[in-house]
Amino acid sequence: MNHDVDAQTWCKSVVMGWNLGNSLESAGAFWNYDKYDWTNVWEKDYAKWETAWGNPKTTKEMIQAVKAQGFNAIRVPVRWVPHADIETMEIDANWIARVKEVVDWCLAEDMQVILNTHHELWFESYPLSSMKETLDTKIGKLWTNIATAFADYDGRLAFAGTNEVTANWASPTAENYDVQNSYNQAFIDAVRATGGNNTKRNLIVQTYATDPSYGLAGFVIPNDPTENRLSVEFHYYSPYSYCSGHEGSYYYWGKAFAEKGEITPDGNEDTISNLFLKLRKEWWDKGLGIVMGEYGCSCHFTENDKQTQLDNIQYYLKTLVSEARKNGIAAFVWDNNAFGNGSERFGIFNRNNNMSVDAPFFLDGIKEGSKNEFVADVEYDEGDPDVGVGGKVIWEGEELLNWDKGFQAPIPASEFTSFTDQVTIVLYYYQDKNASYEDIQLMDGLWSAKVQFTVGDSKFDGDFNPRSFYSTIGESHITPMIFTGSSLSKLKSVGVNLQGYGVVLTKIVVMSEPNAILLPTVSPYSHAATYNLQGMKLCQPRKGEVLIVNGRKIMK
Repeated sequence: MNHDVDAQTWCKSVVMGWNLGNSLESAGAFWNYDKYDWTNVWEKDYAKWETAWGNPKTTKEMIQAVKAQGFNAIRVPVRWVPHADIETMEIDANWIARVKEVVDWCLAEDMQVILNTHHELWFESYPLSSMKETLDTKIGKLWTNIATAFADYDGRLAFAGTNEVTANWASPTAENYDVQNSYNQAFIDAVRATGGNNTKRNLIVQTYATDPSYGLAGFVIPNDPTENRLSVEFHYYSPYSYCSGHEGSYYYWGKAFAEKGEITPDGNEDTISNLFLKLRKEWWDKGLGIVMGEYGCSCHFTENDKQTQLDNIQYYLKTLVSEARKNGIAAFVWDNNAFGNGSERFGIFNRNNNMSVDAPFFLDGIKEGSKNEFVADVEYDEGDPDVGVGGKVIWEGEELLNWDKGFQAPIPASEFTSFTDQVTIVLYYYQDKNASYEDIQLMDGLWSAKVQFTVGDSKFDGDFNPRSFYSTIGESHITPMIFTGSSLSKLKSVGVNLQGYGVVLTKIVVMSEPNAILLPTVSPYSHAATYNLQGMKLCQPRKGEVLIVNGRKIMK
């Protein structure tokens, strides 16, 4: 590829990206957050920290093996302190030589490379206004030294300023957002000031906690004197109930596996496509590149259906990578050389066994997804329409759902007795941007059991997570929840109770069929209902008529 390219071209050129995980960012001690120093040091020689987490020292042959399997980009996570002095940020000459050696091996294979600061707990764990000025200065010094050391490297090498900045993984405050945005600006200012190739080098800045939803809520595009050489980074291990890989349990992921067993309640194919469209609209359409610096699903299964579950993981990765490629997102899978069954088992290449592929279902899913190409023209939804117009208003106001401490809405059975085939409860609400999570829960009777319903093409068993479904924080939504069959029978018999957390409810409407359902994205697995422009459902649309199907205007 032409080495002097803009951010979006750089990102689109990443066909398959890989992380050299748990290697150059490893540590031989624990960081003491209160003392602001290293404690419990078990490896006093910093030069040996590369192998402190159990992985062998990286070799040229390892990089060649990754390239041979089709990867054309590598993200190299690097811990700089204590290899760099925490005050002056002067980097040990042997350490900078070692990092250069690994980067050189990647470039020798004509791979694109991301070099970052990783697990720099001395600033990542302190997104506080009281420390912002001091840490901005230190970040600037560190990146001045890194950028100077790599000043002559060509455009295949990109720099990423931070990793996962977070205060104990709690929901961010305005202060947290502000500090992350400040870190991003300090990084850019330092690198650009070194001149040379760094003047036009592609730089990557991060969302708070590298969480995409937090990025949509609080990320501010920093000032960069160089046009079109800036990308935004997020990480994706969602849904957590699936990707975390807790041993002994298994949720199947995706509507394509809906008949295999219990489906994860907080994410499916639509969740990914919805989110990536939002990121594309928010950042790509403003000239920024987008990098998914880490993604993955820990290997986990139960012995009674192991092969189907491994196939499901392969399908998840295929879907994720395919959607990333479609939207120009440079995706880098996390590989920590850990294998087996359970949490944190993200290994693909066995570095202790000549780089054998010990998780072929991971690799095959990535390869399948990588075949997708960037789609230049995509359609965006214009938001949630008022699908509840014409229904009966059961309640209206403004109340926070906060489980037993917040608003609860019992809807009596008498409100449902007139419906025969289906009933729709339309909820109007907005997301509490300060909540750590969101849940809308519908129970039948006296909080006795969850009641099933559908939203769009997705089935839910009592609990609906707006944040996962819409991939937003702090926005307003109008969500039609459709009840049929035994669920409708329960409602007609005992009614339904509504409670939840993290959303502010403003109206509840009951009706038979909602008006034209404009939900987030088209699902390739559904046979969607068809409506005319007046919101009437059509059984036999006429040729030449303008219709609405899955939220899109089409002409038959």
